[in-house]
Amino acid sequence: MIMEKRIFEKNKVSGLTYAFTENGIELPVLDVTHPLFINSIDENKLSKILEEMEHKGEERAEKFNKIPDFIKDYMAKRSYIMAGFMLKDTDDTFLSGMSTLMMKLGPGLIGKGRRKFFDRLGSKALGAILLRMRVRDICKLHTEILISQLKNENEKNLCFINIAGGSACDSINALMNVCKNDPSLLKNREIEINVFDIDRFGPSFAKNCIESLKATGNCFSGLNVSFNHFLYNWNDTNILYEFLQKRKEWLKISSSEGGLFEYASDEDIIRNLNVLYENSQDNMKIIGSLIHDANNVDPGIRASMKLTNIKARLLGVNGLKNLLRETAWSLDKVMENNPRYLTFILRK
Repeated sequence: MIMEKRIFEKNKVSGLTYAFTENGIELPVLDVTHPLFINSIDENKLSKILEEMEHKGEERAEKFNKIPDFIKDYMAKRSYIMAGFMLKDTDDTFLSGMSTLMMKLGPGLIGKGRRKFFDRLGSKALGAILLRMRVRDICKLHTEILISQLKNENEKNLCFINIAGGSACDSINALMNVCKNDPSLLKNREIEINVFDIDRFGPSFAKNCIESLKATGNCFSGLNVSFNHFLYNWNDTNILYEFLQKRKEWLKISSSEGGLFEYASDEDIIRNLNVLYENSQDNMKIIGSLIHDANNVDPGIRASMKLTNIKARLLGVNGLKNLLRETAWSLDKVMENNPRYLTFILRK
């Protein structure tokens, strides 16, 4: 594919690596340990924001919906985030990987300039803050598991299986964190980050991120890291099954942040879990995220669902436990500090 004219980031943030999107916009590789990312999550202010959303969230949503279509079109054409929330006339029912990426970056990492004004604005909203909390938490769990397994399996190649992974922020950051903490764990291994996703744009950026990180002097320099994107619809697991058959001897770790457990049906979740269970090693773990149930989720979710055609599931931890009864997986750990999302680990 021929990339459109490149738009370079003129004011790069120190300590970050940069890569190009498929349509030629230079963005930073998300680093959840960077101070600008950490500072973009002010949990002390969350209670005040949540209280405001409780009383004014739906009113604000109605006002937003009354904005003239030509203004919405103008905003959508100039912002990944705005485009993601203005899908009224499409069949899409999930938020794209690039829309969520911009919210995860936050206002400090997105970059300056008029072209990114609406994305910076959108990344300050409650939903974006909660997304950054989600990716922070899932990367923490991902890293802990990865370091433990690499220490116990010091000769095996490493295979990430990221379902609906988009730009693969969690897998990439877990690998970056290992590099920073103990790079010896990754030497002499073949490492694959594999994204199984119906989306093309997010995985394309993920591939460019990894290539940038492999450049001399960057985090993955000298490592044998590759990226694969499999066009994947989770209601047909044949592609996943065939892939797992080819990686029987590899150390595998799976994740799905903002994907399988937030949008798929019960049947599709169970089918994917069973394929992963039956075709992985005994110490295989799955790291995932889902939305709290209707009784425990933050009030902002109701307002946000009125803004868009996106229909995420309010599965909750009890809903997950019910699904696991149809599989052989066990719930190993749950983090519930986020008002909208919980992150968890499944073990065999």
